[in-house]
Amino acid sequence: MPEVRRGSTSQLKSDSALSSTDATPSPAVRFSTQSMNPPTTAVRFNEDLEPPPRRNTIGPEDLSRRSLSYSQRPQAEAYYDSRAGTREEWKRRGKTLQEYYDDNPQLLPQLPFTWHHGRKRWRLFIFAFLVFVDASAIPIALYYGMHYAGDVEGWIIFAIVTTIWGGPTYLEFGIRTLRLVKKERFYRPLGSTSRWCFDTLNWASVLTITVVTALFVVGSAPHKVWLRVLCMPAPAILYCLGGVLALITLYSRMGWAAPFRISSTNKGEKVLPGVYYFIEDVVAVNAGAGRPYREALAARYHASPRFRRMLYVQSLFWSIPSLLLAIPLTIIAVIPQVPATAAYGICWAVPFLWAIVWGAISIKWCKRDMIRERLEWEAGEKVPPESTASVTV
Repeated sequence: MPEVRRGSTSQLKSDSALSSTDATPSPAVRFSTQSMNPPTTAVRFNEDLEPPPRRNTIGPEDLSRRSLSYSQRPQAEAYYDSRAGTREEWKRRGKTLQEYYDDNPQLLPQLPFTWHHGRKRWRLFIFAFLVFVDASAIPIALYYGMHYAGDVEGWIIFAIVTTIWGGPTYLEFGIRTLRLVKKERFYRPLGSTSRWCFDTLNWASVLTITVVTALFVVGSAPHKVWLRVLCMPAPAILYCLGGVLALITLYSRMGWAAPFRISSTNKGEKVLPGVYYFIEDVVAVNAGAGRPYREALAARYHASPRFRRMLYVQSLFWSIPSLLLAIPLTIIAVIPQVPATAAYGICWAVPFLWAIVWGAISIKWCKRDMIRERLEWEAGEKVPPESTASVTV
């Protein structure tokens, strides 16, 4: 049985569901059998039971629910077949996910990627773990271990650190670049035709890799290394990624047009919050979800005010603190009152520990927002209970 995701609203009444005597699929379920042309059958749970009554209010007990198991969710009239997001269906289908959801505005657009099922999520988990070990743990362990335990000269230590640092990052960057330049357009941003049309994360990675490599070269080139310069690669990552995120979010907040293509946003179009592009690019290319995810994310963003507000808030939540954290780390790296050996450990450890804490907070926060979003949508509340002005981005 294929994995399924809910995508219904209170506007879909029980008469649109499949009954035990009528095998004709409802318009919502026909997404997986006609509109997208996959060789699947309509999916329906508990056909012999009447759907539970809809509630128009959202109680505190609803917000505590977790979507860890689809079998624990209440019955819904329409489901989304996740196989429509595969590369095989992308090649054969007649409609994009954007077009399908434009034709079915009563459905909350579902994202063909989930952290709860499938192997793609493990690729991202393993990559994030390797980046943490390679980019934070190894430079700290090698320096302090070889400096204090082995009394090795600094230029030898950092010759080793510079050689091995960023291995998983560089490898992943090369893989995602090859995916983007393939003749097949599966991984490329929406609306792009050129094989050399890279997405926002690729350009941000180029900037970050260039700055970090320059700091390593300058700091480790002298026979007596400049340890304070070698404290700066980790804060530089915060400056580069946080700065790109903040600048894109500023463009979005001010309503400025894109000066050039930004992932799936063409030149001259309205810029979206920065986190939108980072999520789109990571899941579409690094996780292998491709254009179906880009299409579904665009449809979800334009359909759901709650989703738009969530991405805007998350953009502020990640961009501003990263820049505010990078500033004191820079001060610690350069002021003589802090010993260079102590500054090295602080500057290399703090950014990655901060990212872990911020990531855990974001996961909890976004889960709560998406539960609210789903319940509001099913209750027919298209606008969040907060002020509608807060969702204008």
